[in-house]
Amino acid sequence: MKKTLTGILLTAGLMALLAVLILRRPQTEEVPEPVRILSFSGDTVVCAIAVDDHPLSRAAGGFAASLNMELIRHCALADSFEVHFVRPLPEESVQDSLEAGRYDLMVAYSDSLESNRFRMVSAAGEGVVWALAPHHSDKADSLERWLLRYMDTEEYVADSVRFRCVYTPRKAYDKGRSYSRISPYDLSVRAAARELGWDWRLLSALIFTESKFSATARSHRGAFGLMQIVPDDGDYDKLLDPYVSIELGTAHLRRIQRFFRSQGVDSLDALQHITVAAYNAGEGRMTDCMNLASALGYRSNVWEDLAEVIPLMATHADSIDAIALGTFRGKETLAYVDSVFTNYSLYRQIVP
Repeated sequence: MKKTLTGILLTAGLMALLAVLILRRPQTEEVPEPVRILSFSGDTVVCAIAVDDHPLSRAAGGFAASLNMELIRHCALADSFEVHFVRPLPEESVQDSLEAGRYDLMVAYSDSLESNRFRMVSAAGEGVVWALAPHHSDKADSLERWLLRYMDTEEYVADSVRFRCVYTPRKAYDKGRSYSRISPYDLSVRAAARELGWDWRLLSALIFTESKFSATARSHRGAFGLMQIVPDDGDYDKLLDPYVSIELGTAHLRRIQRFFRSQGVDSLDALQHITVAAYNAGEGRMTDCMNLASALGYRSNVWEDLAEVIPLMATHADSIDAIALGTFRGKETLAYVDSVFTNYSLYRQIVP
């Protein structure tokens, strides 16, 4: 009997303790399913950029193309996918290409697409959307959640500030203000300029003169991108990436600079002026100008002398055997060099 009573008491005590623990247990919230932000994990996403940069005009969208490419790069890092940016062909229907699956994703203006044909996510810029090809329409919700979350971060705020419109050096100078940045690509330009041995503001001045820092700029001669390059392999799409354009353009400037240094141009000022001129006209043209300068008694490695000789290429080139490429109307090149170095002088005064 004693044993039985002890067992009863022990059982009762355990039940009481259990009741207390149950009452004291905090009420846990229902744990939601993890928000799926991964959409293209492991894939290579072909992204068509069907909007343009208008770097001097906030009203026209500013850096709409470049900012959205930057956002997609961040998305690619979060989702572990590769992204390949392309530019739609002028003659193609962007709607038909997207619907046919030629592109996985497209950055476009919403009014350029029929909303009932595609899932679209509002992106950076007024009226700008990310439109998904039909075979990726199931990823729209997760993509939208990721974008909304990212746009609420300090990193996005920094991106949006960095990709605001750039200023014209002359107008900025006339306002009498100092600026802390020149373009969205200052860090990359600084690094590239160090490889050249240039002041980064000079390289910035060249890029501004070429494209106003627009990643989608294209000249009537077929040059494309930030540094207005004509690709040897015909692959214009790679130049849509502004960082690739800076890398390739700077590599070309290094080659030009090495070449003219080997030709006896040892003054940094002359070397920079001749390199900038050759970036516009080509090494062959500038070599012809130097040969003409020597033939006419000018100093071929001094820019001031070459600047006087270049206009003579239109009238004297055919009479000199050392001229390989014939006559050359160099007014455009002289104006280009003047523009680059004028902008450089302004940048030096407004950007410490």
